[in-house]
Amino acid sequence: MATESELIQKQQEVKAEILALKEQIPSARILNALGKAFNHNSLGFWLSNAVLLNLILTGPAVLIGLAFGEIDKAKPILVGGTLATEGVIFAIIMAHIAVQSILDDVAKQIIEKIDDVEELSKMLSWVKHTWSIRYIFDFALPFCLLWSLLGIASNSIVIHQFAGFGFSFWCIINGFLAGLVCHVYFWTCLFISNLKVYQYEINSFSPADSEIISNISKILTKAIYMLAIVGAVFGLVGTSKLVAQQNKALFSIPILVITWALIIAQFILTRSTLDAITNRAKWATLNKLRKKINMIEATGDLSDRDTAERLLRLADLHKQIMASKTNTFDLKSVSTLFSQLMLPLLGLLLGNLDKLSKLLP
Repeated sequence: MATESELIQKQQEVKAEILALKEQIPSARILNALGKAFNHNSLGFWLSNAVLLNLILTGPAVLIGLAFGEIDKAKPILVGGTLATEGVIFAIIMAHIAVQSILDDVAKQIIEKIDDVEELSKMLSWVKHTWSIRYIFDFALPFCLLWSLLGIASNSIVIHQFAGFGFSFWCIINGFLAGLVCHVYFWTCLFISNLKVYQYEINSFSPADSEIISNISKILTKAIYMLAIVGAVFGLVGTSKLVAQQNKALFSIPILVITWALIIAQFILTRSTLDAITNRAKWATLNKLRKKINMIEATGDLSDRDTAERLLRLADLHKQIMASKTNTFDLKSVSTLFSQLMLPLLGLLLGNLDKLSKLLP
C-alpha cells in the first residue's frame, strides 16, 4: 500500500497531467493556433477564431465553386449552408469550453478525493486514451462521412442537381468539426459512466452527503447546462426569419426533441453514477459492520453485558446506515433538469415570437 506522501505525490502528478491535457485536445490546438496573436480567452482571441474559422470553412469551398462555375446553382442553399457553418463554429467553441471546464474541475475537485495510487493511474490512463488522436479520429471520421453524404444528398435534392464540388468540400470540413463536437458529447457520457468505477474518499455513514458526490454533481450539471444552451441557440436560429418558412417545421421540433433526448440521457447517466458510488460505499460500510457483529457473536459471550451492549450498538449503527439514502434523485435534481429542458424550449419560443404575439389578446 502506498504511503501518504506517495499518494499526495501521485495526486499532484495526475492533476498536472490532466491540466496539461487541456491544451492538447483538438479544439484547444485549433483555437489556440487561430487566436495566438491575442491574449488567451480575450475578446480578440475569440473574434479572431470566429473570423478565421469562417474563412477556413467557407473560403476553400467558394474558391472551388468559382473554379467549377458552381456559384449560381449553390445560391438556393447558401443561407442553409451559412447557418450550418455558424452552428458548427458555435458548437465547437461551446464543446471546447465544456471540456476545459470538466478537465479543470476533475483536477481540482475529484483527483484529491481518490485515495488510491492505482485508481489515480487508471483514471489518468483512461482520460489520455479517450483524448488520443487515434481514438478521436476513429470516432470523428465515420461521423464526418455520414454528415457529408447526408449533406450532399439532401441539398442536391433541394436544387435538383449535384450540389457541386465546392459544397461537397464544405460538407467534409464542417463534418469533421461536427464530428469533434459529437465526440465531446459521447466522451462526456463515457466520462460520467467511468466515474463510478473509482474508489473515493467518502462519508461512510452517509455517502450521499459526501463532498465528492456534491462535486461530481456540480461538474456534470454545468456540462448539461452548456448542452442546453447549444440546443437553445440552435432552436432560436432554426426557427427564426433566417430560415425559410417551409423549412422551419423541419428544424424546430427535431432540434427540440434531439436536445431534450441528449439532456435526459446525460441526466440519467449522472444519477446512475452518483447512485452507484453512494450504494457501493454504503454496502462497504455495512459489510464491515456485519463482519464485526459476526465475529463478536462467534467468539464472545452473549450473556456478558459489555458484549451484548457492543452488539446492540453495532446493530443500531447497521440499521441507521441501512436506512440512509443512496438515491440522489430529489426535488433539487428534478428542478435542475426542468430548467435545463426549458432552455431549448425558450429558444424555440423566441424564434417563433411573431406567431406567439398573434395568439395573445
